[in-house]
Amino acid sequence: MTFRLFGKLVRLLLKERMEYRGDFILSIFSQIVAYAGDYIVIWLFIKKFNTIAGWTWPEIAFLYSLGLITYALGASFSFVQMRELENQVKQGTFDSLLIKPVNPYFYVISRGFNLAYIAHISISGCVLIWAMIELNMNWTISDYLYLILVIISGAMIQAGILTVIGAFSFIWVRTNFMFTLFFRLKDFISYPLPIFGTFIQILLTVVIPLAFVNYYPASYLMSHDTVMLPIWAKWFVPIVGLLCYWAGYRFWMFGANKYQGAGG
Repeated sequence: MTFRLFGKLVRLLLKERMEYRGDFILSIFSQIVAYAGDYIVIWLFIKKFNTIAGWTWPEIAFLYSLGLITYALGASFSFVQMRELENQVKQGTFDSLLIKPVNPYFYVISRGFNLAYIAHISISGCVLIWAMIELNMNWTISDYLYLILVIISGAMIQAGILTVIGAFSFIWVRTNFMFTLFFRLKDFISYPLPIFGTFIQILLTVVIPLAFVNYYPASYLMSHDTVMLPIWAKWFVPIVGLLCYWAGYRFWMFGANKYQGAGG
C-alpha cells in the first residue's frame, strides 16, 4: 500500500464521518467535558497535598497532557481497529481483507481512522501549552525538537502496544480483556512514577514501556531526577517508540500470516 492510497482511504472515511456533523460535534464536546473533569479531579487532589513526589500542579498537568495527546494520536490509528479485530475474526469477516491487493495492516488502520480523538488532542494540547507558559520554561530549539520527537514516540509506543493486543486476536480470538488491562496500566502514567512501588516502576519501564510515553521525557525536560534511568538516556526515548511500533507491526503481520480462521 502506497502513502497516496493510504491518504485516500483516510479522506474517504472522513467524508463518511462528516455526513452527520451534529452527532460528531456533540460527541467531541462530550469528550472534552469528560476529560476536563479528569483534569479537575487531579487538580483537586494536588491542591490538597500541594505536590506529589515533588511535582507541582503545572508539572503534573504537563505530564498528564503529554500522555493524553500521545494516546490520542496513536489510538486514532489503532484502538478501534484492533478492538474490532476480535469480532472480525470470530465472524470470519477478516478473511475478506486478505484477498485485497493491499497490506492488510495498513488497510485496517486507515479504514478505522478515528476522527473523534480531535477532542483529546484539543484539550490536552491547550493544557500542555498552558503548563509550559505557567512553568516559564526557558527552552532551547533542541528542547522543542525533543518535545516533538517525544510526542511522535509516545504515539508510536501506545499504537504499538495496542497493535500487539490486536494481534493476539489471531491466536486467542478473545482479547477485549487485554484492552481493559492496558487502560488500567495507562492510569499509572497520569502521575509521577516514583509514587509507585519498584514492581510498577520496572513493569512500566522494562516490560510495558509506558513510562517512556510521558514520565521520562517530562522529567528530562523539567530537570526532575528520574528513577531507574540516568539523564543521558533522554535520547533513548524516541528510539523506544520506533522499536515498539516496529515490534507491534511485525507481530501483527506474523499473526495475520498464520491466521486460518476462528474455526481453523
